[in-house]
Amino acid sequence: MKRSNKMLLLIFGILTIVMTVICVNVFVVALGKYHLRSGTNLSSYVDSVNIVTETIHADRGKIYDANGIVVAQDESTYNIICFMDKSRIASGNQIAYVDDIDYTARVLATVLQADEQEIRSILNDATDKYQTELGLIGKNISSEEKKAIEEYNLTGVEFVESVKRNYPLGEYFAPYLVGFAQIDENNTLVGKMGIESYLNAELSGIDGSRTYQADKNGYILQGMQEVVEDATNGYDVYLTLDSVIQDLLATCINETVEATESERVWGAVMEIDTGKILAWGQSPNFDPNKLNIDDYNNLGSQYVYEPGSVFKPITYAAAIDSGKYDGSKLVDSSPFCYTSDGNNNPVRTYGDAYGCIYNYELDTWGMVPYDYGVIYSSNTITSSVLSEVLGPDLFLEYLDRFKIFEDVDTDGIPETQNSIQFSYPVDKLTASYGQGVTVSMLKLMQAYTAILGDGTMVKPYIIDKIVDSYDENKVIYEGSTEVVGNPIKESTAKYVQDLMERAVSDPLGQSRSYELDNMKIMAKTGTTEIAQDGEYSDSGKVIYSVMIGFPYEDPQYMIYFAYEDYQDGRVSEPVKKMINNIAIMTNLKTSDHESAQSTIKDFTMPQLTNYPLDYAKNKLSEYSDNVVVIGNGNVVIDQYPKYGDTTYSNQKIFLLTSDDGFEMIDLTGYTRKEVMQLWQLTGIAFRLDGYGIVTAQSIPVGTKVTKKDVIEVKFADPPKE
Repeated sequence: MKRSNKMLLLIFGILTIVMTVICVNVFVVALGKYHLRSGTNLSSYVDSVNIVTETIHADRGKIYDANGIVVAQDESTYNIICFMDKSRIASGNQIAYVDDIDYTARVLATVLQADEQEIRSILNDATDKYQTELGLIGKNISSEEKKAIEEYNLTGVEFVESVKRNYPLGEYFAPYLVGFAQIDENNTLVGKMGIESYLNAELSGIDGSRTYQADKNGYILQGMQEVVEDATNGYDVYLTLDSVIQDLLATCINETVEATESERVWGAVMEIDTGKILAWGQSPNFDPNKLNIDDYNNLGSQYVYEPGSVFKPITYAAAIDSGKYDGSKLVDSSPFCYTSDGNNNPVRTYGDAYGCIYNYELDTWGMVPYDYGVIYSSNTITSSVLSEVLGPDLFLEYLDRFKIFEDVDTDGIPETQNSIQFSYPVDKLTASYGQGVTVSMLKLMQAYTAILGDGTMVKPYIIDKIVDSYDENKVIYEGSTEVVGNPIKESTAKYVQDLMERAVSDPLGQSRSYELDNMKIMAKTGTTEIAQDGEYSDSGKVIYSVMIGFPYEDPQYMIYFAYEDYQDGRVSEPVKKMINNIAIMTNLKTSDHESAQSTIKDFTMPQLTNYPLDYAKNKLSEYSDNVVVIGNGNVVIDQYPKYGDTTYSNQKIFLLTSDDGFEMIDLTGYTRKEVMQLWQLTGIAFRLDGYGIVTAQSIPVGTKVTKKDVIEVKFADPPKE
C-alpha cells in the first residue's frame, strides 16, 4: 500500500512540472510572442493572423409556372481576381501572383472571347496594386469557363464564386410580371422589378456565415477551428401563369406585330371564375437575362387609354340590371343629336343641337331593337341607352360597382389610376361607349369577370402559392379566388353574354371577324383614337381591342387583346388561332375535334421511378403508347408526368434512365411544352428559337449529350392543310 502511495506521489509531481512548463510556454507565447521550446520569435507570424468572416449567401428561391416549369433560378458563376503583389507566396514557396502578364492576358482572352489588349492594359495598370479585377470581362463567368482557365495553371489568377439569376424561358415568359433580380454591392441577388421585387424578402432567404483564421495572404491556417452558421434558402414561388398558354399568347403577339405596323401590342388570358391569370404579354418586350429594356411600363396595368366599344357591354349591363331596359323596344339608330336638360344631362333632339353622335363610318340601320347597340356596336343606340334608359347618375353608380376607378391591387402589379370626363352632355354620352374614360387592361378584365361569369366579380391574381424550398408540402402562402363585388345579377350577365355571342354570329355583327367554325364564343371589339396630353394623336393610329369569352355555353376563359395600328388594320387570325390552341390544350370540347377527343382517355400517372424499365413500359401499355425513353439504363430514375398527375393518352410520357447524359433523340414535331418538359427532366439546357413545332435541332440524333451541352432547337408553325 505504501509503495502504491509513493508511486502516485511521483506521478503527480511529474504532471505538475509538465503542466507548469506548458503554462509558462503558453503565457510567454501569448504575451511575449516567443516559443520557449523552439526558441522561435512569433511576433511577425501572430501579427499577420486575421480573423476572417465570410458571408454564406442563401440560395434565392426558384419561381415556377403553374406546371412546375422553372421560370427563374440561381446560376453559379465566378468573378476573376488577379493578384499582382510579388510578395504573395503560396504554400511550398510557390509564387501566387501574375508573373507573366502577356501570357495571362492571351489565355484569358482566348477562353473568355475577349479583347486581349484590354486585359493586358488592365493588368499592366495594376502592377503596383495587391490585386485587380477585369471589369465586366471577368464577371459572372460560367463554371465551364472557370475550368478551362484552370487547365492553364495560371499563377495569381483566382476565382470568387458568385451567382446570377437565370430565366430559362427568357422574353417569352411575362418578364413584365416576373421581373428580374440583380447582384448588389454585397454580392447578393436583389429583386428589382415584378414578382422578383414584390416577393424579394420571401425569395431571398437568410444568409449564413463562416469564421476562420487566415494569414495576411488569405491562406487558411491549418488546424484552426471554423465556425459555420448555415444559410437558410429562400422560399419557392409558384405562379398561375401557364408556360404553354403564355407561349401561345407570345406567338399571337409576334404574329400581330408582323401582320401590322403595331409599335405596342398587349394581351392576357384569364380563368373567368377563379381570376387566375394564365398568360400576360406585350410588345415591346425584354429578355431578363440580357436586360435589354427600354420601357419599364407594364402595358397591361400601367397604360391607361380609352377602351372604345369594348366598354359598351358594361353600359348595357348597367341598364339591363337596373330593370329599366327593354331590349326589344325600337330605337332610332340615326345620328344622336343632343341638347341639355339644364343639369348638363344630354337630351336627344331633332332640332337645334349642341352637337351630334355618329356611328362608325356613319352607319345607320333605321329603327332597330335596343339590343342591336351591342350587336352592331352602335354609338347612337348606346347614347340612347345612357340618356333615355339608364341616366348618367345611375351609370356612374354602376361604374363604381364595377370598381372601374379603384386599383385592382393584386400581387404587386403596378397600376396607373383611371379617369373619366363627365361634366358636360357630350362627356356623358361618349363615356357610355368608351371615350372620355380611361382604363387599363387589368381593370377591364376584373370588371368582365362579372359579365362573362355569373355576375360575381373576382380579383385577377398571379401568385398561386409560396412553399418552403426544403419541403414543398409546407405551404407558406396560397393564392385563392377573391370575390370583390357583385355588380350585376346572374340573369344580367347571361343577357349580356347572349348579346356578345350575337355580335359574333349575326351577319352584321361587328365582332364577326372572330367567329370560329368549331366553337361558339362571345366577343366585343373596340376601336378608339389614341389620346395624348388631353388631345387625340395626329399619328393616324388607333387602338384596336377585343374582349373574348369562351366557350359560349360554359364560359371558362377570357382573352383581352389590343394593339395600336393605322385605321382599317384590324387582324383577327392570330387571336383565333390562339383560342383554338387553348381549346385543344385545355381539352375543351369543340365541334371540330370532339370526335377525336372521345378517343383520348385520362388516367392518373403511376409511380415508375426506381422500377425496372421493362416494368414501367408494361405498366404504361394499358394507358398510352406514346412513351419516350431517355438514356440507356435499365431502371427508371425519374419520370414526367410525375406520380399522381392527371395524364392523357395522347401526351408524351418521358422516362429517364440515366443521369450522366443520353443519346440525342429526334425532336422533330415536338411542341415547346414537350421540349420544356424534357429540359426539366434531364437538366440539360435548351435554347428555344421560334414557335410552333420543332423543325431543327443543333445536335444530331444519336450524339451523346451531357449537362455541359446546350441544345438549340428551332420551331416553326406547321404547314397549313
